[in-house]
Amino acid sequence: MSEAIDSKTAKFQALRLQRFYLAQVNYLITYLVISVAWAVGHYQGSAWLMLSHILLGVGTQLVFLLLIRSNWNLRLKDPSMTNAQIVVAMLLITYLLAFAGPLRGTLIMIYANILVFGIFQLSRRAFHIHSGLALVLFGLLITLEHYLKPGARSFTLSLVEWFVLACFLFCLSLTGSYIRELRERLQQRHNTLQAHQETLRGMMGQLQNLATTDALTGLANRRHFLNEAQRRMTLMRPSQQLGIALIDLDHFKRINDLYGHAAGDEVLQGFANLARNSLRDGDLVARFGGEEFVILLGNSNPEALFNCIERLRIAFAALDFDSLPEGVHCTLSAGLASICPEDDLEVCLNDADQALYQAKDAGRNRCELHQPSYV
Repeated sequence: MSEAIDSKTAKFQALRLQRFYLAQVNYLITYLVISVAWAVGHYQGSAWLMLSHILLGVGTQLVFLLLIRSNWNLRLKDPSMTNAQIVVAMLLITYLLAFAGPLRGTLIMIYANILVFGIFQLSRRAFHIHSGLALVLFGLLITLEHYLKPGARSFTLSLVEWFVLACFLFCLSLTGSYIRELRERLQQRHNTLQAHQETLRGMMGQLQNLATTDALTGLANRRHFLNEAQRRMTLMRPSQQLGIALIDLDHFKRINDLYGHAAGDEVLQGFANLARNSLRDGDLVARFGGEEFVILLGNSNPEALFNCIERLRIAFAALDFDSLPEGVHCTLSAGLASICPEDDLEVCLNDADQALYQAKDAGRNRCELHQPSYV
C-alpha cells in the first residue's frame, strides 16, 4: 500500500522515477544489441538463453519500479537505490558478456555507462568500489572462461580487454570525482547564498519594522498610520464611516519630572498594551508623537466611536503602574471625529485635534466629539 507523503518527498520521488526511466533506455538499447547480435549469428547463446537474459532484466527492473511506486524505497537508507541498481546492472551485463562472442570488446563499455548512472549520487568511495566490482566481475568471467573453455577465446585478448576497461574506469573515476567535488562546491555556494538571502530578508524585515513601528511601545508609528489610514479610506464603501481619535496623556511631562523617564516609559507602554487589548483586530492604534496617540476604528459611527474611546479612557484611569506611588493614576483626553469616503484625512485629523483641545479646555480626562450633535 502506498504511504502518504508530503509534497517535498513526492517531488524527490518524481525525480527518482525520471532517473529510473532514463536507465530503462539503456536497458532497451542493450536488448536491441542482443537481438541484433543473435540475428546475425554473433550471440553464442541459444534463443532461449537470449530471452532469459531479457526476462531477467525486465523482472529486476519491475521490482525496482514497484518499490518506488509503492514508496517502499522511502524505508531504505538510500531511497534512490542507486547502489542496488548498479550492482544488478553489472551482474546482468556480465551475464550478457559471457555469450557476446566477438562483440565482447565493444560491449564492455557498458560497464562505464552503468557507472555514469550514479555519477551524481555516489560518493567517491562508492564510485571506486563499483569500478572495482566491474573489474572483478569481468576478471572472473575471463578467468572462468579460460579454465572451463580453454581455447574458446584468446586469453591474451581478454586480458587486453580487461586492461582497456580498467583504463576507462580509472578515467571515469577521476571524472566522477571531479564532478562530485564540483557539485559539492556548487551546493556549498548555493547554501551560502541561501543563508545570505535569509540574513538579508531578516535585515529587510527589521528595517521595515523599524520604519513602521515605534520602538518603545511596539505600536505603529506616525508614518505608517498615515499611509495605512489613507489606504483604508480609498477602500471605503459609500455608506461606510471610519472613526478617528487623537489621544493625549494628561500632564505627562509632570510624570517625567516627578518620577523619572523610566516611569514615563512605563505609562506609555501601559497605554499601548491597554489599547491593543481593548480594540478589535481590524482597528489601528499608533503612537503619533511624544505622549500623543491616534486610533482608527473601522466601520464605526460617531456613537460607537465615542463609547469605545470612553471605555478606554475609564480603563486607563484605573491602571496601576509599578513606577508610580500608590494611588497615583494617569488619565487621558481624546478628540474624536468621523471619516466619510469623500473626506480628506488631514482635515479629519484637524477636526479630531480641535476636539482634543476642547477636551483639555474642559478640564481634561474626557472625550470630545467634533460633531455638533454630540458636543
